[in-house]
Amino acid sequence: MATPSDVSAAAQALSFAIPPEHEAEYLALLGTTDRAVAAVMAYPDYQLPVDERRFPRTNIHRPGPDANTLGGWAWKATIEGTPGGVLHGKTVCVKDTVCVARVPQLFGTTAIEDFIPVSDATVVTRILEHGGVIVGKAMCEARIKLSCPPNFSHGSTSHSTPFGPVENPYAKGFSAGGSSSGCGVLVGSGTVDVAIGGDQGGSIRIPASHCGLVGLKPTFGLVPYTGILSSDPALDTVGPMARTALEAAVLLQAIAGCDRIDDRQLGAPPPSAVPMYSTLLLEYRKSGLKGLKVGLLKEGFASSLLDASVNERCRNGIAKLEALGATVEEVSVPLHLLAAQMSHILNKFASSQTRQGRQVSRRGLYINEFWTKLLPWTQDKFEKAKYYVTGTAMCAEYGWARYPTAYGRAMNLARKLRDDYDHVLSTFDVLMMPTVPRAARRHVAPDAGPLAWAEAAAGITTNAAASNLTGHPSITFPVGFVPPAPDDVRDPEDRAIKLPCGLMAVAKFFDEAVLLRVADAFEQAHDWKGL
Repeated sequence: MATPSDVSAAAQALSFAIPPEHEAEYLALLGTTDRAVAAVMAYPDYQLPVDERRFPRTNIHRPGPDANTLGGWAWKATIEGTPGGVLHGKTVCVKDTVCVARVPQLFGTTAIEDFIPVSDATVVTRILEHGGVIVGKAMCEARIKLSCPPNFSHGSTSHSTPFGPVENPYAKGFSAGGSSSGCGVLVGSGTVDVAIGGDQGGSIRIPASHCGLVGLKPTFGLVPYTGILSSDPALDTVGPMARTALEAAVLLQAIAGCDRIDDRQLGAPPPSAVPMYSTLLLEYRKSGLKGLKVGLLKEGFASSLLDASVNERCRNGIAKLEALGATVEEVSVPLHLLAAQMSHILNKFASSQTRQGRQVSRRGLYINEFWTKLLPWTQDKFEKAKYYVTGTAMCAEYGWARYPTAYGRAMNLARKLRDDYDHVLSTFDVLMMPTVPRAARRHVAPDAGPLAWAEAAAGITTNAAASNLTGHPSITFPVGFVPPAPDDVRDPEDRAIKLPCGLMAVAKFFDEAVLLRVADAFEQAHDWKGL
């Protein structure tokens, strides 16, 4: 129960001087909170039921190094889906932010080590109902030792997991991208057929680009986020990662549609009305890209970090789309250049609050068992969760105190960027730009400091984060190989290394079909591995 010291602490946090004659009355008010919480906590939590008789979980284990040579697995398990669906027999891994009942979850950290979800995420249930076989949880960013930072799935690189770095499937020692790094590696290496990645600032598309995959960030709210650990509810998105556009299309039609739990799904159709993306794709193949209008986004090629080889490969990819029947014209959205700064504010200011358990203003499933184990933060937990997490926390606490309206300003400008995209997309079918401005980078040394970790990811989300801010759907697909950037070349032999390069497209809200059409058309006409 509340004490006078609790009254003083609450007032001090608010910079509020309580008149002495009112102290007892405020103590009584805190008592009403005690009683309300006690009444609510007396009831069992209300979680999603799991039908383990229909979908039993077997072979749950953490794989050893010999079975995890690229570092992509967090945990393995086998859950067979209903036979005969559109995903029949397809092996699927899900990012380790996605809850799978009875399968331990790391969430990219060792600040807690014994979190086991009690519910399945909606996307897990839908994968199983459509015949998929879930074979495990894919690593997101985590910690190998105290000198390496975990990041609660918060980062765009892949050099900090409990099993060592997640290795690029095309060049050991180079990043697989993040934070859906394990998904990228497991699909890119052919270990699994498809994956569910998560994306708050490019975390599906960046690893997809680095690993030679098709990665689709759906329209905000098209795919339910129910049962998935959050970074920022205003940005949280999950979507398919696959080796082909057709496989991505099939997975998307299996997982999309409102579930009547996630309140972010305003405008999303029910599952029965989700487009048959795979059927549409086969129809599109008859006409290629005839009539498609492509806007080459000027600002998407304007980053000072854009490597010449990536610039050339992406422009060549757009030229190949033009040869397939599309028309191409350069367009401009000046506010796109501010996307990185807006994303910095929104991601840091919001995700830091989420990690403190301050999740409010959303109707949906709250994964309370995770926060019960994590909170309160202690010095030991902060020492385990370095750099990305502590850096974000420090920037956010400073930012909220010093610039209390910055988050609101960034969110309003994100809405303007959405309107600017909509204006251009009223004329064009897609906007195109490089997915990332440079090839995958080398892993950062485990004992490097926080600035080195930040510099390794500098500029990587410049283009990808914009559509997280606006909510538009976005896809990346591979258009060839590029060499490492000059500052990652250590000896002459390094110039022979080949790293995948992705080209990104953005489309109108809920027009995932046109994105898949573009990726599939390129794929049908060109073997990207020969480019």
